[in-house]
Amino acid sequence: MLLVLYLLALVAGTAALSQTFLIWQRYRKTVIRWYGLFLLSLYLILIFFMADLYAGIAGLAGNRVMQSVLWFFPAGGSLLFIVVAPYFYHSLLGLPMPLGERVAFLSLDVLVFLAAGVDLAVPGQPIALIVLIGSLFGMIAFGLVLIAVKLHTVGDRTLRMALSIFLALSAVFFPFMLMDSVLSYASFLSFFHPLEGLAQPLYFLILNCLTIAFGLRYLNRPAYAEKDRLTDYFISAFGITQREAEIIRFLLEGADTKKIASTIFISHKTVENHVYNIYQKLKVKNRVQLFQLMKSNTLE
Repeated sequence: MLLVLYLLALVAGTAALSQTFLIWQRYRKTVIRWYGLFLLSLYLILIFFMADLYAGIAGLAGNRVMQSVLWFFPAGGSLLFIVVAPYFYHSLLGLPMPLGERVAFLSLDVLVFLAAGVDLAVPGQPIALIVLIGSLFGMIAFGLVLIAVKLHTVGDRTLRMALSIFLALSAVFFPFMLMDSVLSYASFLSFFHPLEGLAQPLYFLILNCLTIAFGLRYLNRPAYAEKDRLTDYFISAFGITQREAEIIRFLLEGADTKKIASTIFISHKTVENHVYNIYQKLKVKNRVQLFQLMKSNTLE
């Protein structure tokens, strides 16, 4: 049963990765690149779980060659996740990454690569495992907290709904996955044993299926901006006038309505009316949501 669930999750993951690659070939948006690498990291970890389960069923769990081969999947997936995840989170949410954060994440990357090297050279070193596992779960927690805190700033309804579903899904499944990890040590949870191991493949399966839907509905469309220029698709799709396009560029640069009015020689009230119309057309509530909407849909 578990092997079938993992196999279905792997098929769904393969479809999600293939779809993302095809969308990337068509629309080379920054967020799609990070999204593809993010999915690849999860895919490698999923392969390990499935192969490890199969090795146990086939009686190969103690085989040293098998263990050596399997090591590269969780190690590669975990390292890729730790490196890529913060850039993916920021890109998806349309958040800039300050230099201080970049330095901090780069320092973490160096640390986990050193820990992986130690674990490869001397398997089972507790300090190396603590660094690797702690960094992985820390990055997962960082992403969940960042998404929860910044969810109200997301201007696109499809993205906001997808992130809400992801948070709800994680909230439901993570306690069960944690319970799986302690079942063998907690005898008082023995009545949960029939469900042991089901949470993880089910989570991957549902997540990969939702990923396919997310790719089709959110990623599979042209960019809204290319560097500092609004694309023709964006202007046409939302019915943006030439004056509104000009004001959007000022808003994204951080100019207030008074400065915009004095720069383009129109009244302050007229600028406010244009801003209101822009928000209505884009279905955003404020400048923060406007910034997120545009920055998360830009071309490199």
